[in-house]
Amino acid sequence: MNQGWLKPFAPFVQGLFMLACLTVVLIGLYLAAPLVNQVLLALFLAVMLDPLISRLAQRGVPRILSSLLVIALLLLLIVIIILSLSASAPDLIQLSRQAPGLVVARLQTLTQSLDQMGMVFTSDELMNFVDTGAVVRMVTTQLSLIPGMLSWWVMVFLMQLFMLYELPMFKTALYASERHPRLLSALEEGVQSVAIYVRVKTLAGLLGGIIVWAAASLLGLKFAFLWGVLMFILNYVPVLGSFLAAIPMVIQTFILFDAKISLLVAGFFVVLNLSLSNVFEPLMLGKRLNMSITAQLLAFLFWQALLGITGAILAIPLTFLLKKVWLALRQPAS
Repeated sequence: MNQGWLKPFAPFVQGLFMLACLTVVLIGLYLAAPLVNQVLLALFLAVMLDPLISRLAQRGVPRILSSLLVIALLLLLIVIIILSLSASAPDLIQLSRQAPGLVVARLQTLTQSLDQMGMVFTSDELMNFVDTGAVVRMVTTQLSLIPGMLSWWVMVFLMQLFMLYELPMFKTALYASERHPRLLSALEEGVQSVAIYVRVKTLAGLLGGIIVWAAASLLGLKFAFLWGVLMFILNYVPVLGSFLAAIPMVIQTFILFDAKISLLVAGFFVVLNLSLSNVFEPLMLGKRLNMSITAQLLAFLFWQALLGITGAILAIPLTFLLKKVWLALRQPAS
């Protein structure tokens, strides 16, 4: 990067200027988050699906036709999930409104145990720690957004279609250029590592979602499919994802059964999370990304604050790619 015009200034002034530029860029990304999220998702999906499309093209299937077929299948899957979630929305809203009263009834046993320990609490006092009205409003708001998700995903897949079709031409033009060869090499290595990471996370999330769906169905819980979908989506969120997915199911079992069953469900999620994140994913990934848990957590907090749930899902890939690009740019020219 050519920063020669900054050299006459003091290091403090240079750092202040760079910080101001970074702040302007971050504010722009934050304000443009709805559009940026769609473009990022379309780009990452295109990169993930490009090997499959290229393999079909080698077997004589036109690239535009194979791209349309894959996108149509993905869109059909999204439609089925959205329709299933929309069908369960009224019952889930009703449960969220009834939950505070049901939780109060379940807390009677807890208050009696606390009384024996010398701590006097009523159920209402315990419920004051939770803003139940806010919980109901949050659930209702999120569920009301489900029907509009279809048009959002249609735009994502439309952008993805053009990206998949033009990706080979973009690669050819990029590699034909002799400028920044080190940057191109780092970017290619980063994209390959991220592609493997996302595939492994997708497989782990799919496995975890099926296990949660089956476990919820065996317990006779309503919304078992929803809890499985939630596990699949939140598995992309680093460190905290599967624990966040456990909260609704633990609360539901506490309402329907008792504290012992809810504790068993919480333990089940802990074991599942440890199995997926500490056994399955490391075996498949090895040390490809080489990011510590602290770095993953900080990346999650930063990108979630900047881009919302999409940023939380793409936190690790975005951070790793930026790291590879930054290291390539900082290397002295040979």
